[in-house]
Amino acid sequence: MPAQALAAVATLLAFAPHGNRIEFVADRGGAELVWISPSTFRFRRSLEGPLPGVTEAERERVPVEIDDTPGAVRLRTRFLEVAVQKHGLLLRVRRADGAALLADLSEPQADGSGLAWERQAPPGARFYGLGPRPDPVFDLRGKAVAAEVPFLLSTAGFAEYHAGGGEYRMDFTARDRYRIHAPRVDYFFYYGPAPKQIFEEHNGARGPASPGPLPRQGAEGAGTWATLRASLLRLVQGAISAAPEPVFDLAPYAHAPPDLLRRARQLGSLAPQVTAGTVGLSGFRKQLASFFEIYEVEVRDHGHPVWHPLPFQFPDDPECARHADEFMLGDEMLIAPVYGPANQRPVYLPQGIWTNLETNQVLPGRRSITVDSAALPVFARNGTIVPLNSGDAMGLHYFPTLAAEFFLLERDAGEYTQVHAAPAADIVRLEIESKAERSYQWVVHHVERPVEVAFEDRKYEQAERLEALADGAWFYDAAHKNLHIRARVKAGEDCIINLAW
Repeated sequence: MPAQALAAVATLLAFAPHGNRIEFVADRGGAELVWISPSTFRFRRSLEGPLPGVTEAERERVPVEIDDTPGAVRLRTRFLEVAVQKHGLLLRVRRADGAALLADLSEPQADGSGLAWERQAPPGARFYGLGPRPDPVFDLRGKAVAAEVPFLLSTAGFAEYHAGGGEYRMDFTARDRYRIHAPRVDYFFYYGPAPKQIFEEHNGARGPASPGPLPRQGAEGAGTWATLRASLLRLVQGAISAAPEPVFDLAPYAHAPPDLLRRARQLGSLAPQVTAGTVGLSGFRKQLASFFEIYEVEVRDHGHPVWHPLPFQFPDDPECARHADEFMLGDEMLIAPVYGPANQRPVYLPQGIWTNLETNQVLPGRRSITVDSAALPVFARNGTIVPLNSGDAMGLHYFPTLAAEFFLLERDAGEYTQVHAAPAADIVRLEIESKAERSYQWVVHHVERPVEVAFEDRKYEQAERLEALADGAWFYDAAHKNLHIRARVKAGEDCIINLAW
C-alpha cells in the first residue's frame, strides 16, 4: 500500500462504553456502536469531525464483554463477537462459535458524492434484497445494483440495513467481495440465523410504527403482460428486502383484454393494500379476509412480509433463489401467478407435500411441475390449516398428516380464536378454542371415510349430501377423499372433534 494511503488510515485512540453505546475516538473522525439486542447493533462513523447526533430509543441493557487487545477492541454478546480494528476501524463480526459473518476489507473513502468501501463475501453465500427489482432471480452475485431499499440479506446468517436517505449502490461482480457506495457509514447489522429471525430483529430495531417503504408494482399507463410480470417480480423482490406489505393498483388494467384483466385481478387481489377501482377483487380475496387480518398482526409484531419469498420460507433450499415469480402467502399457501397470455406456467414446489386447491391433487415437493389453468394456481402445504371465509360459516381446510394450528383475530373481543388439528394415536383430533360465536366447517383433505365423528358422548350425524350439511353433522366426499364437518361453537367454548377410522 502506498505510504500516502497508509497515512490516511484512521487510528483508534480510545473507546468508552456508555450503556449500550460504545464510543470510539480516532485520530480523525470517530465512530460508535450501539447494541440493540444481543443479535443486533447499529454502527456509525464519520471520517472527519464528530458524529451527528441521533435519537436512540430506550432499551434494556445488553450484556456485553469488552476485551481491549493490542490490535482490536472485541465486544462479545451471547450470539456475536464484534472486533473493531484499531488500524482503520474496520469491523469483523463472527458468531459466538467463531463462524465468520461480516468483514470489512477496506476503510471507507470519499468516492464522488458519497463513500465507498469493500466487504468480504462469505464463500458460498448468496445475497438477496436491495429493493423491488424486476429480476426473476433473487441472488445478487455477479450484479451491480442501485438499491431502492438498502436492506441486504445474506444466506451466511446476517443482514445489513443502511439507514437514512440518499443513493446506495452495491457491486457484487467480484467473486470474493462486494463494494458498498453510500452517502454515509450508518447501518444496522442483524444476526439471524434464519431469515425470519433476521426480519424480527430488523422490526425490533426500527420499531413497528415504521415498517419501511412499501413496494409498488411500478406500472405506469395502460397495463400489459410485461408490466404484470414486472409488477409480480418487483413486489416479491420488495418482500425479500423487508418491505412487508405490497401495494397494487388495478386501475391500469381496467380496459385490458379479458385474459389480462383476469390475471391482473388474481395477482392484485393478493396484495394487502390494493386499489380495486372498477376492476374489483377476486372471490378468493374475499374468502381470505380472516387470513389477511392475522397476517396484519404478523407484519406489525414480527416484521414478516405477507408475501413470503421462497428463500425467506425455505432458506436451506438453494433452488428457491431462482424463483422470484412465485411466493408463499403466509406460511400456508404457495402462489404461482400466471402472467402471460397462455394458461400454462412452470412452478417449483419446495420441500414438503402440496395440495393443488383447484384439483385437490397431492404433489410431492423439491421438483418443478407445469400447471395449466385459468384459475390462480394455489398450493396448500401439508401440515397447515387454511381459513376461508364463506357466507354462513368459517371454513377450516386442514391438510394432514402433520399437526397444524391457526389463530383467528376477533377484533370485537380483542382476542384470538385458536384452531388446532393433529393426528393422535389412531385418531385425528380437531379443536376450536372459539372467542366468538359462529359456525365452523372443517374440511379435512385426503382421508378415508371415518367410522365415527364424535367427542365423548357427542356424536355427529352423517349427512346424505354436502348441500344438506348442518351444524352437528358430517359428510364424506368420496370423489375427493375430503371430510366435511360442521359445528356451531359459542364464544368461550372449546369444541373438540375426534375422527376415528
